[in-house]
Order: sequence, then structure tokens, then C-alpha cells
Amino acid sequence: MDLDFLRPLYDGLGGYVSVYLDTARDHENALREIGVRWGDARDRLASAGADEPTLEAVAELINRPGPAAPGRAAFGRGGAGLLTEALPAVPRREIARLDALPHVMPLLAQRAPHVPHLRVTARHDGGDVVAVSAAGTTDEEEVIGTGWPVHKASAGGSSQLRYQRSTEEAWEINAKELAERVTADAGRIGAELILVAGDPEARTLLRRQLGADLAARTVLIEHEIPAASAAAGRAASQAVAKYVADRSRERFAHWQNQQAHGHGVAGLAATMAALRDGAVADLLLVDHPESTFTTFIGPAPEDLAQTTAELAERGVANPITERADAALARAAAMTGAQLYFVPDPDPAPEDGVCALLRVPESAVG
Repeated sequence: MDLDFLRPLYDGLGGYVSVYLDTARDHENALREIGVRWGDARDRLASAGADEPTLEAVAELINRPGPAAPGRAAFGRGGAGLLTEALPAVPRREIARLDALPHVMPLLAQRAPHVPHLRVTARHDGGDVVAVSAAGTTDEEEVIGTGWPVHKASAGGSSQLRYQRSTEEAWEINAKELAERVTADAGRIGAELILVAGDPEARTLLRRQLGADLAARTVLIEHEIPAASAAAGRAASQAVAKYVADRSRERFAHWQNQQAHGHGVAGLAATMAALRDGAVADLLLVDHPESTFTTFIGPAPEDLAQTTAELAERGVANPITERADAALARAAAMTGAQLYFVPDPDPAPEDGVCALLRVPESAVG
């Protein structure tokens, strides 16, 4: 997971409001209940010392018009609403916190994967392509092939054979034209997956026309559904979630291999030390929403350690205590590390956290 979208959050320490709210609207009293839940959360935040302008700004984020979502995360500081995102399910735990850092780890753990991909419906006369960028924006295009027989078959055997041959040739031409559009769109958005639904034979023809690289990233959806349909969206979500889980397992296996060569660390203390040095390429976590680990932090993103002495060496005179997961998220986001939640690692790393280190350029090759 790329954490660049979190960077605008980190502009100082203290006064961060973090809210996770159940916003499901699946019954007639839902809006009133959402208002009650936000009112309770707001009261708790005010009692904790949150300032009124920030609470108003967060309320605007929560009440912003838009499609209904089962849950919402919202963050604010200094009288401004900083970030809000819809959650694909109700929050696993409703949260209202005032902290030195935004409490983003529940969002990261529950966030729908943002993987650039194409949804394609293959037909014998062409097909439809929906491009979904890493930011979640979509655009769609219909491709109508030019190779399509316009004559009808006659009763004669040889004429029927010629018609069959010309039909199959037309299907190949149309599959090639659709493949060209898929290739162009995949390059434009950096697609990591190509999800292909539609006519079974047209799907096969399309995959055959794609280059080896794109064919390897192609997943066939065994349904004849439009690329822009809700059904295709659900199928894509399932395929993307599986892709992300498989990718996380691959990175964990790579970490296990690299740790033996000194390119991986395990445990909270060693991982924080690597983050302080800007040496982490991949931060790998076991999803533990009940975690209560804390650490010491300073004003810079790389200021995180389990002892005040370690931060004193960095010139941090007055470190403060914060949730370890919040400190890890800030350091990873601001140093360009990728984040992976590893499902069911075996064996689990110490403290449920480990990191794959950047390989120095001098060691490459």
C-alpha cells in the first residue's frame, strides 16, 4: 500500500482529532442514529480538549454530501478538516480520539485496496473497457471492431464454410483491436490487473492477443456481465482483494528470505530503528486492532523509539508518548515505505511487525 495520500496529514504534533463512525443507512432511523453517534463522539472529544473549530471542520467532513457508506473515517487539526474516507464496512470499533498524531491504522487496515486495474467485457464485435486508476477514478470506452461479416450464409456448403471462416477471422480482428485498447489503457494507468468478463470464446481470443506481460496479469471472470455494471465491480473487488492478499504473502516470504541475509528486521524496536535511518522499503504488519503498544516520538517523522535515550541521540529533548502504530504509519508515509498487512503469517514476527530493508545501490548487481 502506497501511503503518499497520508502525507498532508503530518504537519506538526498535537491536537489531531480522529473519528471512526458507523454511517450505515440501512434502516429508516439511520440518519438520526448517525447524528446521535456523532454527537456522543463530539462530546467525548470536547471533554478531551478538542477545539471547537476543529470539531466543526470534522463534522463537515462527516456530513459531506455523497454516496452513502457503511462507515467513515475523518481527521482534523487546527480548525481544518484534513482527510475523510468512506469505509467498505462499518468500523470494527467506533473511535473518537484526540492525540499527538492521527490514528490512521484502523483506516489502513480496513481501507478498500486501491489497485489500478481494467475491467473488460469481451464480445465478438469488440468490447467495453473500464479503467480504474490508483486514485479510484474511472473512465469507460466501448470498442467496436471493424472486422464484422455483413453477408449472410447461404445454404451451399462451400459458401457456408467461407462464411464461417470469415466470421472467425472477424472475431480475431476484433479481439486484436480490443487488445490494442486494453494495452493502451493499461499503460496509461499502470494497471496491475486486467479483469476480463464476457463471451467465453471472446475472452480467450482477447487473452491470446495480449502480450505476455498483460496476459500474466489477466484474470478471467466467468460471467457475461457489462464492464461498467455493479456485478463487474463486485467481481473486481474480490479479485483485487485476493491480489493484495497474495502480494502481501509474497512480500512476507521475501522478507523471511532476506532476513537471513541481513536485509530484514523483526520486532518493534528493530523496525523503528530502521525507520529512523530511512532504511525501510516495506513495512509488514499483522493486523492487531487490539494492540496497545506505545512508543516515544519527536517532531520529525523519523523520531520514534522505545527509549528516550535513543531520541536524545537525535536531539529530541522532550519526547512524548504515542501509539506505536500511529508513529509507524507517520514514519512509513514520510520516508516512502510501502505498507503490507500480512494475513496469517507463519510464524508471526516478533511484536507483529517486521520490515524489508532497502538494498544499498552499491550492493545491487
